[in-house]
Amino acid sequence: MAYIIGADIGTTNVKAVAFTRQGEILGDHSEEYPMYHPHPDWSEQDPEEIVRAVEYCIQTVVKKCRPHGEALGLSFSAAMHSLIALDAEGKPLSHSIIWADNRSASVANALRGTAEGKRIYKNNGTPIHAMAPVCKLLWLRENDPKLFKEAARFVGIKEYVVFKLTGKYLIDYSIASATGLFNIRKSTWDDYTLKYLHLTADRLSEPVSPYHTEELAADNALGLPEGTPLIMGASDGCLANLGSGAIVPGTMAVTVGTSGAVRVSAPEAYADPEMRTFCYILDEGTYVIGGASNNGAVIFEWLKDHFFDETDYETLFRQAADVAIGSDGLLCLPYLLGERAPLWNSTVRGGFVGLDIHHTPAHFVRAVMEGILLNLLSIGKVLIEKHEVKAIYANGGFAKSKIWVQMLADIFGITVNLNDTVETGSVGAALMGLKALGHIKDFADAKDFTQISHIFKPNAAHHQAYEKRYEEFIDWAKMLDKKSKGASG
Repeated sequence: MAYIIGADIGTTNVKAVAFTRQGEILGDHSEEYPMYHPHPDWSEQDPEEIVRAVEYCIQTVVKKCRPHGEALGLSFSAAMHSLIALDAEGKPLSHSIIWADNRSASVANALRGTAEGKRIYKNNGTPIHAMAPVCKLLWLRENDPKLFKEAARFVGIKEYVVFKLTGKYLIDYSIASATGLFNIRKSTWDDYTLKYLHLTADRLSEPVSPYHTEELAADNALGLPEGTPLIMGASDGCLANLGSGAIVPGTMAVTVGTSGAVRVSAPEAYADPEMRTFCYILDEGTYVIGGASNNGAVIFEWLKDHFFDETDYETLFRQAADVAIGSDGLLCLPYLLGERAPLWNSTVRGGFVGLDIHHTPAHFVRAVMEGILLNLLSIGKVLIEKHEVKAIYANGGFAKSKIWVQMLADIFGITVNLNDTVETGSVGAALMGLKALGHIKDFADAKDFTQISHIFKPNAAHHQAYEKRYEEFIDWAKMLDKKSKGASG
């Protein structure tokens, strides 16, 4: 039985899943890798550790699937916004500077409101923020000019993995569109941005279609046969839309993993006049518009690890369910890691407001759950200005809690379809691989891959209560945003 492998290179782990052409899972495996913080606001990873994790992860899946037949191919999903400096031989001169790295915040803040910053965003679709490689490169040019000058090439983690497997420097349009350097309408490196950076295109990878394939060599490190197709695939955010089924009009994807995101699909590129949203490429005919939050389930993990270390997740969720909507006045502003959409402010910080003597530990648990989703609603409302949304497809680690998913439906006031699997990045990568290889003509032909396990209908009374709560949330968010910008100015 032939199978396709969808591999998702995430922020903290790589997950590989082998699917039949009908969507049945034959085997899967995941491997974790660490994040390093050598200085305040720095977030890095060792690219060699990630390569080893990817290799071992896929090797393990291939071994599990040997009784079933041979692989049709391997397709990749990957996290966006990473940056690695390489020498002429392809050896790293730096760690991978990842999306969570905020060292370039001051550079981004200085560029964001300028005519140059607005033009870079309009051309390329990536908001000016410390997450973006364009800002990371500006920081390197100003703060580490020796490295900026001596690096033969700058790549992201997916490009580095592909280079190690094929010997070629290739970047798919989807990952490229999240660098802030790539013109999303022309599908080429943006001349204006490169000139602004004092950078030439030969120091970047060759942009190719997400459907581009390369054949693996006989001695590849993955244990796959010679000639097995490697399909470039796309970014994790875009593939989460594809893998969840949220690529048709009237649908929205909401992902809450370590970080969070709200996204819709569209046939044309769009740059928000207020620079509140991103616009990335899924493939040549599909754009994904939305916003990502730094503050997803990582905030809940912070709460548990620091204050409820001895309590399991299910118990915390049950306790939260017993607390009234709105947490009896306790409001969480979940900006522990700065924020991307819609504030795009790396220096904003959050907290709890409305605290009184009657609040219990369970109130804090529910307030954090609500605060994360109210923050995502602030992104969703920006998208709903331009796109009618009748259904949400939910995925990510938070989806393991039905209490939390029902809370999402109530806060947004929209029906939520919960995908049968939380591994929508791997599903999306597999679908893209099957289409690249000609096994499916259209993604609509692969509905078995995007099964729905539960449907959550919003409670009208709960939604009305949350609408009032949202107004309070936004007032506090605006105040914190303004205060942090004043302090950093």
